[in-house]
This record gives sequence, structure tokens and C-alpha cells, in this order.
Amino acid sequence: MSSSRLFALVLSVCAVCAGAACAQAADQGGGTCTTCAADSGGSHDDTSGHDDVGEPIDVRSDTGGGGDTSSASDTGSSSDSAGGSDTGSGSDTSSGSDTASGDTASGDTGIKDTGVLDTGVKDTGTDTGSGGVITGGPCSSGATGATAFRLHFSGSTGSTATPVYDLNGLPDKSRWHIGVFGYSIGFTSSYVDTFLEKGGLQLDGSDFIDVELSTKGVSGIRSATLAIRGRSYDTTTSGGFNWQTFTGTGATASDLVWNSTPYRWYTADATSAIASGDSGMLLRIKAGGLSGSLVVNAVELCVDAS
Repeated sequence: MSSSRLFALVLSVCAVCAGAACAQAADQGGGTCTTCAADSGGSHDDTSGHDDVGEPIDVRSDTGGGGDTSSASDTGSSSDSAGGSDTGSGSDTSSGSDTASGDTASGDTGIKDTGVLDTGVKDTGTDTGSGGVITGGPCSSGATGATAFRLHFSGSTGSTATPVYDLNGLPDKSRWHIGVFGYSIGFTSSYVDTFLEKGGLQLDGSDFIDVELSTKGVSGIRSATLAIRGRSYDTTTSGGFNWQTFTGTGATASDLVWNSTPYRWYTADATSAIASGDSGMLLRIKAGGLSGSLVVNAVELCVDAS
């Protein structure tokens, strides 16, 4: 090997080593490596096909590529808490602690709560209906309470009017008598009005009806209704009736009872005249009103008592 070739080889090795040392210094120090020239005095032609070792070799480290800290230390990817520490998925109580699964709505019976308070009172089995202790059942006249007594009259045209005992609903039935009496000696009752209706007792200024009864066993009377079934026995005007007991008296309106057929029930409030606990009651009924004359087919006393 010629001395010139050997010298060129030494310079090449020196250039390579210098470039490597320069690059390492730049990487550690963060600086810029300067260009190391291998040309000691001029250029030499490389006759072996190699590059001229005198050509400057740029061994600088481009910090825009090899040393880009935006990728090596980018906390947006390696330390992104949105992925590794996202409490929206790991601690979501809407799925882990959802109490909707224990909803008791599935056991809803659909029964509406009325809010009525149970008093706990035991049913004694005693019927405290509108009649109370009166056991005669519903009144034919439609009045409030139950039937204390009901009677009607039977007969034929021109005959005597005979009272018929239909019902006694009072607790004490030991006193129970009906009579028709006149104000004159030898009076005889008359059964009339069979051509227009069923007929009944002719009740006018010459006679009256007496009903004997007992209210023993009745401790209180809330209401008492006296009713007659018939019509005014006058073709031109209406009539009425009145009553009396040892306790009180009363009368209807003067035109309460119509003079037309068919017969119907006419009622009046007689509460003040009907006493409770009276074992010797006498109820007297007379015609009154405008006509002063009635045809009485039936009589009823309706009582609401205790």
C-alpha cells in the first residue's frame, strides 16, 4: 500500500470516529455538532470509487425528527386519565346499584284505598233499621219507619162497615181493639162507595174511629205518621181528617184528601200525639177539612222507634 493510500484511509477512519463522537455529544448536550473537515490541505481524488473523504459529513442531530419530544413524552396518550381512570364506567352506580330492580310496583293489587278507618266495632246482629223495635215491616203508605198497626174495612153496599185487623207490629199486642162509634143512640156504621171503588167506612160528623193500643216496650219514638186510604165523600170538594190522644192532637190541611178515584194514601205527622211506653193509649180519628166527609178504606200508623 502506498503512503498516500494509507494516509487517506487514516483520515477516513478519523472522520467517522469524529462524526460519531460529535453526534453523541450533541445528543447528550442538546447542542449542535459542527462540521468536521477531513481535508487537511486540499482534496484528493478517490480513485477506488469511494467518496472523497475530504467531503464534509453532516453529523448534526435534527431535533425536529429524531429528538421530537412530542412523541416520546406525550402525556396525552401514555397518561390520559380519560381511558385508564375514567370513573364514568368503573364506578357507574346507575348499573351496579340501581334500586329499580326492587320496585314493589309488581305487587300492586289495583284496589283503590278508600281511606275509611276501621272502627273495630263488632256487629251485634241487632237490626237498627228505620222501624227500630217496630216489627210490622214496610208501611203501605210509604211513610218512614215500620208498621205499628194497619186495618181496613169490609162490607157491601148498605151494610155495616166491619173493621179487619190486618197487622200489629208493636212490642206489646195485649191492647188491640178497633171500633166505630156515633154521637147518637142506635148508631150503625155504613159501608159506601162500592160503585166507584172498593168502598169503605163513611166517616163524617156523625161518627169516629177509636183504636186502642199499647206502646209498652217502646222507649223512644223518632217519628209517627198517621195515614188513611180513601177519598173525600163529596163530589164537589176535598176534605181532611184530624186525630187526638191523651197526649196530643193534630189535623191535616183542609183539602188534603181528594174527592177523586182511585183511592190513595194520605199521610200526616202525628209524632206529638203518640207517646212511648203508654200501655193504655186511645187514638181517635175523625173526618174534617172542607167536605167534613170521607170514605175510609184503610188506616195505618207508621212509627220509627227504639
